[in-house]
Amino acid sequence: MSVSIVIPCFNKRAYVAEAIESALAQTYACEVIVVDDGSTDGSLEVVRRYEGRIRWVTGPNQGGSAARNRGIELASGSLIQFLDADDALAPDKVEAQVRALETEPAHSVAFCPWSLFHDDGSVDKPDPRPYWKSYDEGLDLLLDMWRLGGFFPPHAWLVPKSLIEVAGAWNTRLTGDDDGEFFARILMRGARIVFTPQTGVRYRNPPDGSVSRNRSMKSALSFFAAYEMVASAIAARRWDGAARRACLSRVRKTAYAWRDVDEIVDRAAAYEKEIGGFDFSPSLPRGARYLIGLFGIKQGLRIRDAIQSR
Repeated sequence: MSVSIVIPCFNKRAYVAEAIESALAQTYACEVIVVDDGSTDGSLEVVRRYEGRIRWVTGPNQGGSAARNRGIELASGSLIQFLDADDALAPDKVEAQVRALETEPAHSVAFCPWSLFHDDGSVDKPDPRPYWKSYDEGLDLLLDMWRLGGFFPPHAWLVPKSLIEVAGAWNTRLTGDDDGEFFARILMRGARIVFTPQTGVRYRNPPDGSVSRNRSMKSALSFFAAYEMVASAIAARRWDGAARRACLSRVRKTAYAWRDVDEIVDRAAAYEKEIGGFDFSPSLPRGARYLIGLFGIKQGLRIRDAIQSR
């Protein structure tokens, strides 16, 4: 199996060398592709230092999803390893996952533990969840993630390029939760989903200015649009109790994350009513979990705010 590591980069001059070095340090030979997304901070000058050891391209700023799609187009590998320019891979990450996939059916996907790390060099302990395990059906993993909360960063996964061609490219219209929407499609189209606990990745605690810290209205609407797309796909595949509880938990989590945006809370409340049922939604913080479970999103948030204002 051949592997291409795709690194989108926009204004990550302080971090991109570390990401590239972690890609080049893999114990399994990989093609490394950096797509500079119109950086203006000198990132491209850092990337150019690796001439001859990596492939790189540059162009106007079009967003991370477009940069990843360009990297996929350029990739010659049968497996795609995504790596954001401020994150890092363990040296054995690719090899461990390639070995895990060698005996699995076509379109199987590998994923692994991740830890937060910081600019001072410290690394947090992993925060394991009950779904840190292998699944025969990708949809089951997606439902567990949506109900229980948490996520995996893009570089935790190793994905067959042929599966991406089936599931579709990154959605360039989304500016928030584009990774959640993309990997939801991967999981719903994939075969076995194989957890590889023997390796891992580091996910940088998001610095100011990162997409993860973007609190704009555009980002809020993108997060909700991503929810709607995935929830619709889940409902088309399966609408049993587990699917309904997962969608209910996720829409409440989305509303809680954007609780200062009335439009998002209103739209989430409408979905809550449509989904129906009763659940304390474990993806929420403990106090909010019970208030929202008993009284619904809007009333639960009002009661929470009233309690906190006392």
